Amino acid sequence: MKQGHWYNSLRVLIVALMTLALFPLGAVAIYQTNRVAAEAEQNARLALLAITGDAAKVEELLIERAFGAARVLAATAENYISAPSKCTRDFARFVENDPRYSFIGILPVSGLMICSSSGAEYDFSEFPGFAQRMKDQVPAIEVNTSAPLSGTSVFIVSEPFEVAGAFAGFVSISIPHAGLPDTPDSLKDLGLEELMTLNSDGQVLTARSDMDTALAELPSEEEITSLLISGNTAFQSQNQLGESRRYTVVPIQGSPVTVLGVWRTGDGLARQVAGVVRPWLFPVLMWFASMCVAMLSMYMLVLRHLTKLRERMGDFADNRDVQIGKDLGPVPNELAELYGHFDSMTDTVLREEAALEDSLREKNVLIKEVHHRVKNNLQLISSIMNMQIRTAEHDETRTVLSRLQDRVLSLATIHRDLYQSQHGGMVNVGSLVSQVIENSLEVAVSSQEDIDVETEIDPILLYPDQAVPLSLLVAEGVTNAMKYLGSAEGQKPSISLMLKQSGDDCALRISNTVRTSKTVESTGLGAQLMNAFAIQLGGKMETEDLTDQFTMSVAFKIVDFVPDARDF
Repeated sequence: MKQGHWYNSLRVLIVALMTLALFPLGAVAIYQTNRVAAEAEQNARLALLAITGDAAKVEELLIERAFGAARVLAATAENYISAPSKCTRDFARFVENDPRYSFIGILPVSGLMICSSSGAEYDFSEFPGFAQRMKDQVPAIEVNTSAPLSGTSVFIVSEPFEVAGAFAGFVSISIPHAGLPDTPDSLKDLGLEELMTLNSDGQVLTARSDMDTALAELPSEEEITSLLISGNTAFQSQNQLGESRRYTVVPIQGSPVTVLGVWRTGDGLARQVAGVVRPWLFPVLMWFASMCVAMLSMYMLVLRHLTKLRERMGDFADNRDVQIGKDLGPVPNELAELYGHFDSMTDTVLREEAALEDSLREKNVLIKEVHHRVKNNLQLISSIMNMQIRTAEHDETRTVLSRLQDRVLSLATIHRDLYQSQHGGMVNVGSLVSQVIENSLEVAVSSQEDIDVETEIDPILLYPDQAVPLSLLVAEGVTNAMKYLGSAEGQKPSISLMLKQSGDDCALRISNTVRTSKTVESTGLGAQLMNAFAIQLGGKMETEDLTDQFTMSVAFKIVDFVPDARDF
């Protein structure tokens, strides 16, 4: 049985229709999931920003207090410049009372610092960035990992001061990194990798770990520049080592300092931000679950029963195997009714086939009996004619009767073959023609004659409507050839017969050598008979009469049996 296209399968059609039915629900689910995901991600970002701000409270308070102290000292810087000893005494006492600070000094525009908590003089005029700092005249904060005055790693807060209303320099306060607290384990469990502060130039001021580790956790330079002016924000990027990180940015109000939190993306709270359920995941899961339920339901209720019914149909079609009354198990009413109709149909088909076989057998027996009786009658006629031949006194009478006897024997042979045929009423005219030639030659040729006979005959099956005229045509053709058979002096007479088939096309050709001087008179009856038989075959007879050879050929097509129209 021809298999249909795969896309015409019931399973594929069900999946396609269910997908179409679930499409609106999937679109709504994607929209809702997008909203939920966006809100969840926003809430997670806000939570990260809040935790980052809370975690950096120590740095924020320290920097705010440092700027506050610098502003207070800047207001009185004019008095300290003119009294270096008083400056040293007060600043040293201030540093001694507050261990968060390691150094305080007043840096004038000349670059020569004579007022500081250490009491020594320092010249900063040649330091990198000094001229630009004096030109900008704005509060600043920077880091120095090996401060010469404090002797340790510090970040420095600088606040400008004025004398007589004009810019006169900066009050600088150094804060050592050693005073910063470690990151608590609770924040590490949430995924906090590093907490640092940056100035407006992107320079790292403070870090919970060492500076080398903090620098490795920074994002690219372009992202650092943009985040310093973006306000509170959170984004995901890669650190300097190529590792994925989530960054949170919280500016410290009232200062040019920004807090940067670095979070691991694989665990903790940052994972909740990066791992929010994908908008398409729920619709896909819903579609998959719906398809599983639909296909399971379709299989349990329909497909498995249809498969069994198809197998039963195949067994019945191939082997006539009937399973009427077999337990079907739990089957839906509609399919049980279908099973019942199929069983009823198979029973009816088997009964009708049995009746047809009986009828066909009876008809075959009757037909064979008819052919058998016709054959016997024709043989009886042939025997009567044979008796007449033996009692005939004239040669002409015996010749006519012999030719009639050949025709009768040809008909009898056909009916005998039909009686013995195993080809549904068709006759193997190949063997029939061979026997007709043999019979004709036995009658017409005496034992003293030496004739070459060549035959090339295919086993062709014809219905009696063509087999009868063909056998008569061959008998008449061979008789005619024997009548005029002859040859040139010193040569043997010969007869050749060819019957070939090519598809539905058949060709008959009978050729014989002739006497050089034709003394036999022709009545024309044989030619008329052969032409009539050729017309009955559905072909046209053609002849070729040469000096030493005569050829008769007929081409025709094999036709199917066509019953006679009923005469109402």
